[in-house]
Amino acid sequence: MKKELGIKYYFRYLDDSVLLLKNKEEAKYCLEKIKEFLLSRLGLTLNKKTQIFKSKQGVNFCGYKINEYRLKIRDKGKRKLKKKVIKLKYLVRNGEISSKEAKKYLAGHMGYIKIANTWNLENKLFYKEI
Repeated sequence: MKKELGIKYYFRYLDDSVLLLKNKEEAKYCLEKIKEFLLSRLGLTLNKKTQIFKSKQGVNFCGYKINEYRLKIRDKGKRKLKKKVIKLKYLVRNGEISSKEAKKYLAGHMGYIKIANTWNLENKLFYKEI
């Protein structure tokens, strides 16, 4: 991607990928070249989910919503995290688990949200009553 097509911003995780390009024409050109390569060299085709998005619209990738200005947690991920925090707060208040144990349960989630723009989310979840 980067060498042959000169794509500067290319991200991949397993079978999902995101390419950030200057305009729609460049995106269409690169998409055609990628389709040709996949079919001729690997015998593969892209699935129906393959799309070109405007940068303002953003794209869902690995649980994040990525647009031209920020990286955010998808709404589904926020709802899931909020439920988890509410449940853990309840368990801690009722003495069923310690706050230290609750932090262990949240460790993976915290790593996930730390790389995104989540100041408001963290403030709401951890510093205000839900």
